[in-house]
Amino acid sequence: MAYSSLSRKVFSFVNAAICLFISLLCIAPVIHVLAISFSAKDPIISGAIAFLPKGFNLKNYAYVMKEWNFYTSFGISVVRTILALIVQLSMTVLASYPISLRQGKFRFRGFFTWYFLIAVLFSGSLIPTYLVVKNTGLINSIWSLVLPGAVPLFYVILMQNFMKNLPEEIKESAAIDGAGHFLVLSRIVLPLCRVSMATISLFIIVDNWNAWFDGMLYINDNAKFPLQTYLRSVLIVPDLTQVTDLNTLARLVASGGADAAKIFLAMLPILLVYPFAQKHFVKGIVLGSVKG
Repeated sequence: MAYSSLSRKVFSFVNAAICLFISLLCIAPVIHVLAISFSAKDPIISGAIAFLPKGFNLKNYAYVMKEWNFYTSFGISVVRTILALIVQLSMTVLASYPISLRQGKFRFRGFFTWYFLIAVLFSGSLIPTYLVVKNTGLINSIWSLVLPGAVPLFYVILMQNFMKNLPEEIKESAAIDGAGHFLVLSRIVLPLCRVSMATISLFIIVDNWNAWFDGMLYINDNAKFPLQTYLRSVLIVPDLTQVTDLNTLARLVASGGADAAKIFLAMLPILLVYPFAQKHFVKGIVLGSVKG
C-alpha cells in the first residue's frame, strides 16, 4: 500500500512538472511579444528584450490605434467568425442528427457515415476548391472565407457520437406524443448537447479567427483581408538585400514594437473567450469521441 502511495505521488509530481513545462513553453512567446509591445525602440533594435519590457511606454499601441487597416481587418475577422459560427454550427447539427439515428429510423445511415469518414480522410485538394470558389462568384467576398468550410466533417462525427449516446427512450417518448424530427432535435436533443456544442463552437471560433491562408487565396483586395492575412502581409520578413541604407534597416527593425502590439491585440479575443468555454472543453471532447 505504501509502495502504491509512493508511486502515485511520484507519478503526480512528474505529471505536474511536465504539464507545467509545456504550459511555460506555450505562454513564453505570448509574454515575449507582450514585453516587446510595451518597450522602447532602442532595446527592440538591440534585441535586449526577453520577458520584461524595457523603456516602458504605450507608443506602439498609440501607433496601432491610428492604423485604420488594422481596424478594418479586425472587423472583417469578427464578422467572418460570427458568420462561420452560425453556418458551421447549424450545418454540423443538421448533418449530425440523421446519422446519429438508429439504422431502422434512417435507412442510409451507414452510407452517409462512411461518406463523411472518407471525406474527412481525403479532400478535393487546393486547385479544385479554388476553381469551385471562383466559378461560384465568391472570390473577393467574405463568403469565400465561410462557405468552403460550411460543413466541418470532423465536428459532424464528434457531434453525432455525442447525440448517439443520448437516451433513446427520451426521443421515442416524444415521437409517441406526436413530435417530428425537427421538434425532437430542437426541443430535446439540442438542450442535451449544450456541452458538445460549446466545445465545437470554441473550435470553430479559434479555427476561423486564426485562419490566414484562405484570405490570401480568395481575397484579392488588401482592404478586405481578414486580420491574420493582414498581419501576415505586414509582418512578413522583408528581403534585407534590398535595404540600401541603415536608416531603412533601423526603421524596419524598430517597427517590431508596433507589430508586437498588433499580434497581441489579435490574440486578445481568443484569450478572453477561452476561459468562458474551457469548463466545457474537456468534457465535450471526451463525451463526443470515446463513446459510441
